[in-house]
Amino acid sequence: MTGKLSAPHAALLGIILALTGYITWSALSASNTLNNLIVTVPVAILIAVLSGVILFAAFRSPTPPEPDETSAVWGDLLLLSGFALFCYALTHIGFDVATFVFVWAGVVMSGGKGLWQPPLFSALFTLVLVKGFGALFPYPMLTLVL
Repeated sequence: MTGKLSAPHAALLGIILALTGYITWSALSASNTLNNLIVTVPVAILIAVLSGVILFAAFRSPTPPEPDETSAVWGDLLLLSGFALFCYALTHIGFDVATFVFVWAGVVMSGGKGLWQPPLFSALFTLVLVKGFGALFPYPMLTLVL
C-alpha cells in the first residue's frame, strides 16, 4: 500500500474491518432487538472509529524506523499464544483471573515498568470489564474472584 501504512498492516486492518462488517450484518439479519445488538453495534462502531484513527495517524506521522523483523514475528507469536491461552483459561479458571493475567502480561510485554503499576492497571481494568460485561449480559459469567 502506498503511504506510511505497510502492506501487512493494511491487510490486517482490512480483514478486521471485513469481519466486523460481516458479524454486524449477520447480527442485524438475525434480529434487530436490543438484546441482540447491545454489544455488536457499539463494538463495530468503535472498531470503525479506531480504524479511521489508525489510517489518519499512519498517513499523518513520519515513517518510523523499520523494526527488527525476527523479534517482531516472535513478539507477535508470543502475543497470539498468550491470547489462545487466555481463551482457554476463560472457561477453566474464570473470566476475571484470565483477564487479569492476560492484561498484566500484555502491559509488561508493551514495556510497562514498575513493581505495582502493571498489576494495579490490570486489576482496575479487570474490575471494570467484569462488572461492565456482567451488567450487559443476561446470564452469569464464570468468575473465580469477582
